[in-house]
Amino acid sequence: MQLNTTQLQTIEHWLSQQTVYYSDTWGRANSKPLYYDVQCEMVDHIASDIEHQLKEGNNTFEEAFQTAKEKWNAKELQKLEISKNKSLRAKYNKSYWNGLKDFVFSPKIIVSIIIAFVLYRLLMINEYWFSEVKFIVMMSCVLFGLGLILVNMYQTEKINGKQHRFLLNGLSYRIIAVQTGFTGIFVNLFMNFFIEPMNFFNADTYDFHNNSIRLSILLTLMLIHVGIVYFVVHKSLKKDLKQYVQFYT
Repeated sequence: MQLNTTQLQTIEHWLSQQTVYYSDTWGRANSKPLYYDVQCEMVDHIASDIEHQLKEGNNTFEEAFQTAKEKWNAKELQKLEISKNKSLRAKYNKSYWNGLKDFVFSPKIIVSIIIAFVLYRLLMINEYWFSEVKFIVMMSCVLFGLGLILVNMYQTEKINGKQHRFLLNGLSYRIIAVQTGFTGIFVNLFMNFFIEPMNFFNADTYDFHNNSIRLSILLTLMLIHVGIVYFVVHKSLKKDLKQYVQFYT
């Protein structure tokens, strides 16, 4: 037995009223409605459950719907949303690593070697340029990452609008934020371990050659990372989001 339009609208209305609980960045408990795409998927799941019950037994729609609501309680809906969230994150993390692999095994790697050499020559000019190049390259990557997050937020808003709240719409700029933020953490961590800090007391014995090589390699890796985030992950997200919104609307 197939459900009619009114019965499907009843399911949709119930799902639109459901909320899932989560902890925000500061650990505070909060609640939010289900994402619209999750609601769309759940309408199909619940309708299928009800149709199966109506076919197998003597239940009315109301009785079968109540059973389905007990099965798909708030806890189960939250599990489904978390699972879908992880699945989408895994997809774009995989696209990043595939993009990195394609870059390493392509002629483009020659460009990165040239960039590393240019940075090395700039770093070797004197102690002033060593600090300046390090600051300029790192700040450029940080600002580019922040700008990319803002651009991605604008583009996702332009594609999606404010009519519905989609899971991929929220994830899109968070994925970019995590991957660009990871760059700064990675570079600072390795800089502390592998590059000797320069100060007044060791100015005469400071090894510019070795530290310039290390830093040029590190800065080049950072530029490669940011490039892959933009040309692979960001562009893939933009394309997928447009198709995603069209599919669910």
